Order: sequence, then structure tokens, then C-alpha cells
Amino acid sequence: MNKKNLSNTLTLMNIKKLNLLLLLFASSFILNAQQRGIREANFHFKSNNYAVALKLFEKLWENDTLNIDINYKLGLCHLNCNNNPKKALRYLSNADRELNKEPEFLFNMGKAFFYNYDFSNAKLYLENCKNLSIKKPEMQIECDLWLSYVANAKKLKRSPLDVSFINLGKYINSEMDELTPFISPDNEMLFYTSNRKYDRQFMLYSYNVYYSNISNGVFKKGRALTAVNSIDDEYMAGVSLSNERIFVQLQGYKGFQDIISSNRNGKRFRKKIGMNTNINTRHAEFGAFETANSDTLFFSSGRKDGYGGMDIYFSLKLPTGEWGEPKNLGDKINSLYDEDYPVLSNSGSKLYFTSNRPESMGGYDIFESNINSIREFSSPKNIGYPLNDVFDNKTIAFSANERYAYVSAIKPDGFGFKDIYRVVFNQMDPSVKIFILDFKLQNGETKTPYAEADTTLKVKAFQKGKVLFGDYSYHAKNSQSTIALPPGSYNIEISGLKTENKSVKFTVPDTPSGNKIEKKEVLLKTKN
Repeated sequence: MNKKNLSNTLTLMNIKKLNLLLLLFASSFILNAQQRGIREANFHFKSNNYAVALKLFEKLWENDTLNIDINYKLGLCHLNCNNNPKKALRYLSNADRELNKEPEFLFNMGKAFFYNYDFSNAKLYLENCKNLSIKKPEMQIECDLWLSYVANAKKLKRSPLDVSFINLGKYINSEMDELTPFISPDNEMLFYTSNRKYDRQFMLYSYNVYYSNISNGVFKKGRALTAVNSIDDEYMAGVSLSNERIFVQLQGYKGFQDIISSNRNGKRFRKKIGMNTNINTRHAEFGAFETANSDTLFFSSGRKDGYGGMDIYFSLKLPTGEWGEPKNLGDKINSLYDEDYPVLSNSGSKLYFTSNRPESMGGYDIFESNINSIREFSSPKNIGYPLNDVFDNKTIAFSANERYAYVSAIKPDGFGFKDIYRVVFNQMDPSVKIFILDFKLQNGETKTPYAEADTTLKVKAFQKGKVLFGDYSYHAKNSQSTIALPPGSYNIEISGLKTENKSVKFTVPDTPSGNKIEKKEVLLKTKN
């Protein structure tokens, strides 16, 4: 071999070695990156930071779709962060062949089928889990509880309530969670919790309290309520029927699972006010709701003198302005399970709360109990499907007329995880707004009652398509007509033998705010 051929051979060998080294380096880099990604995803998964873990496991899954552990944990992330239940079932099913002898896996598969309203398969997997958990009595108890949820869900779904759900839209909802909605008693502000705020440094979604001003039934863009928020987590916990304050649950370092209040001044809120030790303890306190005369606070607490888990208590206000020693609402309301987020009806005659007791149709459901004049409570009743569904249902907030309510729910038309919806009770009469039309004749800068100009006025209200809605009397004595209109858009047409025809457009929002009776001045002209 001559020197030239030898040189070429050596060069080719070096190139092959270099390519091999580059390939090994690239493979090692990819492997290390994958391992780093797995460690990071597992860290957030074990920390119950499921929203972040979900995104990390989705990236890992794209490069390793057959990995059993990734499929299983990705499915659990979907189950635990209010995301698409169909996706949860898809990923868990990919791990079924390998893990179908593990009780915990079977339990989660049962939940996944349950969240997809496949009650037959949910029951099958839960029963298999129970059969394999003979030496795990706690797992058997949990399986029995969820089997009762399955039976209740099948029963309640057969008799649905006549309600409609309306998503509050992108100004309120985001791709993350919107939770615990409460409406102010004057129907002018909506409060809720959202974890849309993302901290890139710590890779965490923070929960904060948000509010939306309501103008003529339109919800303005939601904004963070800075008076109560911090770098830690805060959850909307309830309102006062007096419209004077809101209640917030702190999850931060300075107040872990404590309740604070913030007083209202118009549409602004003042600084946080801590509750005394009769309310906040070293145990968890969550929901809080105050009566209209501000003399009683209903709240939930995990203190040890209860019936089990979270219980609902009430406290009376002392002459000093402090809250007195609380009393448990008793075994008519509380149980071995959790009871939380007490809410009073606007009349004060009903108590609504959430519980994960066996009468639920899936996790937490909303229950109602009637309250008599001496504050005795009737046996709680599940408020029914679809206000309750197979997911956790924790709060309900009614509008002043109780034709509408606000809930947080998982629906196919949602923007992300849980969204806030307005519920319309279809069988209740819609909220009617009364308009008093005050007719005037204008001469230059002078306005005089119209009665003397024309006593033959006719007032008609038309809906879309010139459909006559109502024909109203004209009271010439006081130059007025009174019309009552439910939500919708109308043309009010005024005519008379001596009057030029006039048309006035009225819109009554679906959730009218402000006064129920509104006076409107209408200027008319006489015919030449």
C-alpha cells in the first residue's frame, strides 16, 4: 500500500471514529436529557404538582410512548388536575396489561371509567380492586365508598334537573382551574379562585382570588384581587349576605389553611383581617359564610372535636365584635366524612354545603338542608344531577332571585381544566325588569308632561322578528306607561293620533343588576 492510500485509509478510519464518538455523545446527551426529564417530572408528581408534571410527562411520552410508568403517571396527572378524563383512560389503558394485578392501579382505572360515565367498567375494576385488597382494609373501605358513588350516579343521572349551563367565557375562564365562585348579594361582583398564574422559577401554578365586575349582566375581565393575594396560595372561601365583606382561605406560610376576611368599600376591598382563635386553629379551616345581619358565621374546620374529617360549625358574634366559641352543627349535617363550604340561601332558610359522604355521586357533591325558625336542620339531600356530576362539586352560589347559580365544573366546552358556569333553572320564571316610561313633550329647553298633547298614545313591545310581546296602557293622568320585561331585546313602539311614531330599543340582560324598577324619560313630538 502506497503512502497516499494509507493516508486515505487512516483518514476514513478517523472519520468513522469521530462519527461514532459523535453518535455516542448524542445518544448519551439524549439519554441524560430523558433521565433529567424523568427525575423532574417525578419530583413534581410526588409533590402533587400535577399540572406541571402533566406537561413534563407529555413531553416524555412523545419520545417513549410504550413506557408503562410514563403512561400510568400521565394518566394519574389527568385524573388529579381536573383535565380531560378521556385522556386519563387512554394512558392508563396503555398500562393495563402490565399493572392489572395491582390494587391501586385497578382503583384508578375504576375512577377513570367512572369519570367517563362508563359505570359498568367502573364497577368491574373497583370490585376487582376490592377482591385483591383483602389484606388492605383501608383500600376495601375506599372501594366500597366509590362503589356507592357508582350506584348513586346511575340513579341520579336517570332523573336530571331541568337546568342549563352557560360558560362565562374567556374573560373569566382560562386554560387552568377556575374554582369556588361566589356572587355578591347585590349581583354586581363575581369572586373566584384561579391558578392561572405561573411561577417559572419554581415551576408552580399559584392559586389566587380574582374578581369580575358585572355591568348590566355582562361579566368584565377577571382581575386579581390584590388586597388579599400574596406570593402564596389563596382560595375564595365565601361572602357575607350583608354585602360588607368576603372571606378567603390562606394556604401560605403566614396562615396555613386559615380564614381571613376583607371588608368591602364599594368595589374596593381593604387589607386582610385575621380571625380569632375561636375560628382559626392549628387544624384546617376552609369555607366561611356570614348571615345577613352579620351576627353568625358558618365555617368548616378539621378540628378534632368533630364527627370526622372536616365539619361545619357556627359562631355567634360577641358584644366585643369578636367571634364567640363555635358549636358543631351536629350529626344531622356532619358525618364521618368531610363537610365543607357552607353557603346560606339569600332568605337564610337553606344551608348548602359540600360532602364526600356515601350519598354523593362522585367525590364531593353539593347537599342542601332546610333551616327552621329555631335553626334546626332537616336531613341533607343531594341537590341532584347535573348540578352534581361524577367530578368534585364543591360550591354553589345563587343570584339574588335564585333563578341563576354559579358553579365550577368540567364540561366539553371548557377552556381548560375546571371552568365557571352560570346555571339557569329553566322552570323558574325569569327575572323581570319593570320600566316606567315617563313621556314628555319638549319645547326648546322646556319639558312638559305629554298628557295634554295626546291622550290616545299606544305602547307596544316587540321582540325579534316583529313578534308582539305586549300591549300596554297609557295613563294620561301622570303621562306614564309601566311595562314588565323578562331578559331579552325589545323594540318599544309608541304611536298616537297626534303623535309622531317613536321606537325605543330596550335590552334586559339575563342577569339584571341594579334596581328592579327603572324609570326612563321618553321625549315625544306632536304631528304638524
